[in-house]
Amino acid sequence: MTAELPDRLRRLADSLQVPRALTTAALRDRLGDPCEVEPATGQVWQAEWDNVSQLVLLLAAEGRHWQVVPVSVEPTGEDEKSLVVSPDCTTLPVEVTAWAGLTTSIPTGTLSRAIDNWSVDITAWCVDIAAGTVRTPPTGTRRGRTPVDPFDSSITVRASLSDDLEVLAAAPLVPVQAAQAVNLKSAAARVGLPAVIAALGLPQPTVMKIVQGKQPVTPQQAEVLAQLLGYAADEIMATTGGLPADLAVELEQPRWRTAWRSIARRLGVSEAVARLRAGTGTFAMAFRQTGGAAPDWRRRIGQWLAASETETSGAEHGE
Repeated sequence: MTAELPDRLRRLADSLQVPRALTTAALRDRLGDPCEVEPATGQVWQAEWDNVSQLVLLLAAEGRHWQVVPVSVEPTGEDEKSLVVSPDCTTLPVEVTAWAGLTTSIPTGTLSRAIDNWSVDITAWCVDIAAGTVRTPPTGTRRGRTPVDPFDSSITVRASLSDDLEVLAAAPLVPVQAAQAVNLKSAAARVGLPAVIAALGLPQPTVMKIVQGKQPVTPQQAEVLAQLLGYAADEIMATTGGLPADLAVELEQPRWRTAWRSIARRLGVSEAVARLRAGTGTFAMAFRQTGGAAPDWRRRIGQWLAASETETSGAEHGE
């Protein structure tokens, strides 16, 4: 997870007399270890992806997504479907706006850092207004006003929030395995492993990983295997195209984002590529070690990261 607050919040904290609530130490005191905070309804998180950073109020989990309301701070802005929240109701030292009319779903993998916990009343009001039900605003809040001037800054704020939410909503998920369409190991045994190696033109260890389901294939490789094994290419892709669903879910948890970003910087790749690389490595390690029991993916990822750091350290020291 990121160690710092968004720039605008940090600048805001620096400019106020009581900035402690926004510091890393204060967040840790109030919410606990950042790496241990689990996303939950009513929390405000920093969501980040592809150079976008946005505060969001979590309304409800939706599988591998969260239904969220964007929260604006400096400038605030408002409209008739928003809730303007006073500092008395949050740990933020200024008035902020929850734009319930912009409620949308974003991948869990975009959540980066927990910032605050808001009351059940505020969260429920946002849920209701998003569903078209208008209720009396909770104590310490007020319903936003409709902009009457076409040049009102609220219109610009709303448009910017909408654009940022589109970027967050489009963040990629970790690809998951489809229901097994082909038993590649059995099919490869039928034609003989040497035939598969010759057809793919790959080293034997790589081919063995593919037929064991530990390495995905490209569309071109799927076409080759389809012709050789007598299946449709999309059946081959469905068999080798991703990771176990429960591993994908764990890889997308906020607790791991610091690790994925560190790997991305070290390798010069995107966070999504770094995350998938870690997932593939974790899956391969678990495949070798698991003897029938369901893997504890959180522990397995930690093991893979420790092994990866050891290898990197060894390489840096010429070992």
